[in-house]
Amino acid sequence: MTRPKNIAVKDGVLQNKKSELEKIIVANEKEEKHFQVMAAEARTQVEPRLLASYEKIRTNYRNGLAVVPVERDACGGCFNAIPPQKQSEIKQHKKIMICENCGRILVDDSLHSSVELK
Repeated sequence: MTRPKNIAVKDGVLQNKKSELEKIIVANEKEEKHFQVMAAEARTQVEPRLLASYEKIRTNYRNGLAVVPVERDACGGCFNAIPPQKQSEIKQHKKIMICENCGRILVDDSLHSSVELK
Protein backbone atom coordinates (compact mmCIF):
# COMPACT_ATOMS: atom_id res chain seq x y z
CA MET A 1 0.00 0.00 0.00
CA THR A 2 2.98 2.37 0.34
CA ARG A 3 3.71 2.26 -3.39
CA PRO A 4 0.93 4.69 -4.41
CA LYS A 5 2.13 7.10 -1.69
CA ASN A 6 5.69 6.90 -3.02
CA ILE A 7 4.47 7.51 -6.55
CA ALA A 8 2.41 10.50 -5.40
CA VAL A 9 5.44 11.95 -3.56
CA LYS A 10 7.68 11.44 -6.60
CA ASP A 11 5.04 13.03 -8.87
CA GLY A 12 4.93 16.06 -6.57
CA VAL A 13 8.72 16.40 -6.68
CA LEU A 14 8.65 16.02 -10.46
CA GLN A 15 6.06 18.79 -10.82
CA ASN A 16 8.16 21.09 -8.60
CA LYS A 17 11.27 20.41 -10.67
CA LYS A 18 9.37 21.01 -13.92
CA SER A 19 8.08 24.36 -12.69
CA GLU A 20 11.60 25.37 -11.58
CA LEU A 21 12.93 24.38 -14.99
CA GLU A 22 10.28 26.47 -16.76
CA LYS A 23 11.23 29.50 -14.66
CA ILE A 24 14.91 29.04 -15.55
CA ILE A 25 14.12 28.66 -19.25
CA VAL A 26 12.05 31.85 -19.27
CA ALA A 27 14.78 33.74 -17.40
CA ASN A 28 17.47 32.66 -19.88
CA GLU A 29 15.42 33.06 -23.05
CA LYS A 30 16.34 36.73 -23.61
CA GLU A 31 20.05 36.06 -23.12
CA GLU A 32 19.90 33.05 -25.45
CA LYS A 33 18.28 35.11 -28.22
CA HIS A 34 20.97 37.79 -27.78
CA PHE A 35 23.75 35.23 -28.18
CA GLN A 36 22.03 33.65 -31.19
CA VAL A 37 21.97 37.07 -32.90
CA MET A 38 25.66 37.56 -32.07
CA ALA A 39 26.49 34.09 -33.45
CA ALA A 40 24.58 34.75 -36.67
CA GLU A 41 26.41 38.05 -37.07
CA ALA A 42 29.78 36.38 -36.50
CA ARG A 43 28.96 33.61 -39.00
CA THR A 44 28.68 36.18 -41.79
CA GLN A 45 32.29 37.27 -41.18
CA VAL A 46 33.86 33.80 -41.33
CA GLU A 47 34.88 31.88 -44.45
CA PRO A 48 32.28 29.24 -45.39
CA ARG A 49 34.96 26.53 -45.49
CA LEU A 50 36.08 27.29 -41.92
CA LEU A 51 32.50 27.59 -40.71
CA ALA A 52 31.63 24.17 -42.17
CA SER A 53 34.64 22.63 -40.40
CA TYR A 54 33.69 24.28 -37.13
CA GLU A 55 30.10 23.02 -37.32
CA LYS A 56 31.29 19.52 -38.17
CA ILE A 57 33.64 19.45 -35.18
CA ARG A 58 30.89 20.71 -32.85
CA THR A 59 28.43 18.03 -33.92
CA ASN A 60 30.98 15.20 -33.66
CA TYR A 61 31.69 15.61 -29.94
CA ARG A 62 29.33 15.04 -27.05
CA ASN A 63 30.23 18.24 -25.18
CA GLY A 64 30.12 20.38 -28.34
CA LEU A 65 33.53 21.97 -27.80
CA ALA A 66 35.21 22.79 -31.11
CA VAL A 67 37.74 25.34 -29.85
CA VAL A 68 39.79 24.23 -26.85
CA PRO A 69 42.77 25.71 -24.98
CA VAL A 70 46.17 24.10 -24.55
CA GLU A 71 46.31 23.45 -20.83
CA ARG A 72 49.39 21.99 -19.13
CA ASP A 73 50.94 21.14 -22.52
CA ALA A 74 47.92 19.08 -23.60
CA CYS A 75 44.81 19.49 -25.74
CA GLY A 76 41.83 20.70 -23.68
CA GLY A 77 39.51 18.28 -25.52
CA CYS A 78 41.28 14.92 -25.68
CA PHE A 79 44.15 15.67 -23.22
CA ASN A 80 46.72 14.38 -25.69
CA ALA A 81 50.20 15.95 -25.33
CA ILE A 82 51.03 18.81 -27.72
CA PRO A 83 54.67 19.08 -28.87
CA PRO A 84 56.55 22.27 -27.87
CA GLN A 85 57.01 23.38 -31.50
CA LYS A 86 53.27 23.23 -32.13
CA GLN A 87 52.61 25.10 -28.86
CA SER A 88 54.85 27.96 -29.99
CA GLU A 89 53.01 28.10 -33.34
CA ILE A 90 49.69 28.26 -31.47
CA LYS A 91 50.95 31.18 -29.33
CA GLN A 92 51.96 33.13 -32.45
CA HIS A 93 48.30 33.21 -33.71
CA LYS A 94 49.44 33.14 -37.35
CA LYS A 95 47.31 30.20 -38.49
CA ILE A 96 44.62 27.89 -37.20
CA MET A 97 46.14 24.88 -35.46
CA ILE A 98 44.25 21.61 -35.07
CA CYS A 99 44.84 18.78 -32.60
CA GLU A 100 46.34 15.79 -34.39
CA ASN A 101 44.40 13.37 -32.20
CA CYS A 102 40.85 14.72 -31.93
CA GLY A 103 40.70 17.38 -34.67
CA ARG A 104 39.59 20.25 -32.41
CA ILE A 105 40.86 23.79 -32.97
CA LEU A 106 43.60 24.71 -30.50
CA VAL A 107 44.15 28.14 -28.93
CA ASP A 108 46.59 29.20 -26.25
CA ASP A 109 45.32 29.48 -22.69
CA SER A 110 45.74 33.28 -22.50
CA LEU A 111 43.50 33.84 -25.55
CA HIS A 112 40.94 31.38 -24.22
CA SER A 113 40.76 33.04 -20.80
CA SER A 114 40.53 36.57 -22.28
CA VAL A 115 37.58 35.56 -24.47
CA GLU A 116 35.91 33.72 -21.59
CA LEU A 117 36.03 36.85 -19.39
CA LYS A 118 34.07 38.92 -21.92
